[in-house]
Amino acid sequence: MTHTRRTVLHRLGLTAAALTVSRFSPAQAAAASPAKKWPTGMKLDVTFTVATKASGRVKRPYVAVWIEDESGNTVRNLTVWVQQSRMNPRWLSELRRWYRTNADLLTTVSSATRNPGTYAVAWDGKTDKGAMAAQGTYYVCVEAAREHGPYSLVREKVTVGAAAFRKTLTADNDIEAASVALGKA
Repeated sequence: MTHTRRTVLHRLGLTAAALTVSRFSPAQAAAASPAKKWPTGMKLDVTFTVATKASGRVKRPYVAVWIEDESGNTVRNLTVWVQQSRMNPRWLSELRRWYRTNADLLTTVSSATRNPGTYAVAWDGKTDKGAMAAQGTYYVCVEAAREHGPYSLVREKVTVGAAAFRKTLTADNDIEAASVALGKA
């Protein structure tokens, strides 16, 4: 330390140790601090309308609804609709984003396909492993595909905190409308 710097510190009543800078970046410091728990008694409702405006005879769509963290990792699978009469559903891989990381969960999270219409699922804040998620930023994902129909993906960011909110998501092809609402369970 230079003589001038020592003199300035002395006049300010500081020591060199007082100027030690943290070696953590702001992101690392935030990650090291304990995360706030999921708000007690709250759930995130996801409502979506799929394929009601499609013309002609409409095949039942395959649909997946799940939650991702900021890095794109699946936190919770909420529902997956596939034709269960076959062990290896022909059109399942058309749910491109969901299938890439979650196909091994098919037998544990899937249910039968449904007719076009408006549906709702809820996230209680638990992860697929049963632990409670923390408050923070997540992506709500709604993906749909049907035989001879368009591919559709809605993936939008939401921030879960202690306060209730409602957000309309952007529609895409067969996903004609989607929204989320955080409120009392």
